[in-house]
Amino acid sequence: MEQFLSAVFAGTASGSIYALVALGLVLVWRGAGVINFAQMGQAMFSTYVASTLIINGYSYWIAFFIALAVGTALGTAIDLLVMRPLSGKRGSAILASPAMRATVPVIASLGILGILQSAAGMIWAAEERGFPAPVSTLGLSIGGNIMPFTAFDLFVIGIVLVALIITTSFFQKTGMGLAMRASALNPEVARLSGIRTSSVRTLSWAISGAASSLAGLLVTPNANLSPNTLDLILIIGFTATVIGGLDSLLGGVLGGFILGLVISFVNVYDSPSDIFLAILALLLIVLLVRPQGILGSKEVRRV
Repeated sequence: MEQFLSAVFAGTASGSIYALVALGLVLVWRGAGVINFAQMGQAMFSTYVASTLIINGYSYWIAFFIALAVGTALGTAIDLLVMRPLSGKRGSAILASPAMRATVPVIASLGILGILQSAAGMIWAAEERGFPAPVSTLGLSIGGNIMPFTAFDLFVIGIVLVALIITTSFFQKTGMGLAMRASALNPEVARLSGIRTSSVRTLSWAISGAASSLAGLLVTPNANLSPNTLDLILIIGFTATVIGGLDSLLGGVLGGFILGLVISFVNVYDSPSDIFLAILALLLIVLLVRPQGILGSKEVRRV
């Protein structure tokens, strides 16, 4: 029973992080029609900023919120300086066909990922460093018994749940959130209704940047931070997005939790070497049974 509970808590904690990554990917996809492969590069860079602040004597929470601000700023800058100019050049030869218009921003996001990783390597000398957790990473002791979960597991789950509640409330109860939903469902109708879809698009990049930075801050206490630390998290998060549904925020979150639990149970009851085989098997099953993802719509834009 203790082994089972350990797998559940570990899977829920890691699934929370994958859910955040998936949330960020879905936001940019719905807002701009782009798969943002630079997302975890943004997370890595902002986490390095937080780590540097902590090393220089600032408190964890000051570094935490500055990192979120850096992630938000990076997301905004990527849209304003790279993605929006690319989308505006529809008359150029390279963007003459719909296929190229869809592909070029994805290639650009890969280029941005490389730039961020190179910049981190130059600024921090590609230094691999630890990152502190705000609470204990040892098993909780209750009544003299060591529990199969840690205070940090509960911290991660709690922070992610708060973030998801805030995001859900934003989309359902604010004018800008409703504008983002309308723009995602039908950009042309939203534009004709007076919604500034360009501003909505930039906001989706900004929120995605904050979500990815939060994921980076929560995952690095369990892994050393380096320019390439979060590449694997991006792959798993993207897989979660495909499983849950590329155009569904709830689907992406669900996919993240499912993958987290699958990885945890395979790690506990089978072997870590079979984790990727289990992920691939789950992905193939979902794509065969429901190609659009568990909660995805039947008609989605394709890259």
